[in-house]
Amino acid sequence: MPFSKKEAPHCDWCPAKSNCFFDLLEDKQSRKHWKDMRIANRFKAGEVIFYEGEKPQGLYVVCSGKAKIYKSSRTGQQLVTRIEKPGDLLGHRSMLSGENYSGSAEAMQESIVSMIDAETFKQFLRKHPNAALALLREVCKDVRRGEDKARDIAFKPARSRLGSVLLNVMQPNGKAPVVAGLKRKDLAEMAGLTIETTVRLLKDFESRGFIQRREKDIVVREEAKLRAIAER
Repeated sequence: MPFSKKEAPHCDWCPAKSNCFFDLLEDKQSRKHWKDMRIANRFKAGEVIFYEGEKPQGLYVVCSGKAKIYKSSRTGQQLVTRIEKPGDLLGHRSMLSGENYSGSAEAMQESIVSMIDAETFKQFLRKHPNAALALLREVCKDVRRGEDKARDIAFKPARSRLGSVLLNVMQPNGKAPVVAGLKRKDLAEMAGLTIETTVRLLKDFESRGFIQRREKDIVVREEAKLRAIAER
């Protein structure tokens, strides 16, 4: 299915508005321009939004669902560098630098992703200088996240890395947060671990009462203890 105006959600009513670039725009004119520029598409779980090495077509925004950014090795192994939630930008750094995508983007569940083509977005930045400053802040946040990820892989033991991943992706759910919609393979890729190591550590966390597996989800029972492990 191609991108179209029909699929683009209304920004003013979006529950993820507070996390979106749209919310950083300071005036009504730039917000209206942003809404008018967007086209969108609906992706099923496992569908690729763009591939590593492709020439950027524009800037993408996750409107609903979840997407992962990953790099692939020659043997087909994947390293997930980011998990993007509603409101997050995709592909903006490659578009701005004029370089090919440094990673692939894939929907992790049914997701709606908006897109603004590269030339249209550049014209938008020229017309709204404050939007360029807001985008610069977003790029800086991305750089910081990348540095933190590299530090964790270089210095943290496997147990701490998996603990950090669980804490980063858990969602509020009453008294006990839940990690939902992620397979063991996804957790392994995010932590930079093998599936075997991830399965072994999850069993260890469960035996200690830190987590509880409930069908396809993971319930975090002892967040404080899991956080202590993640910070080692």
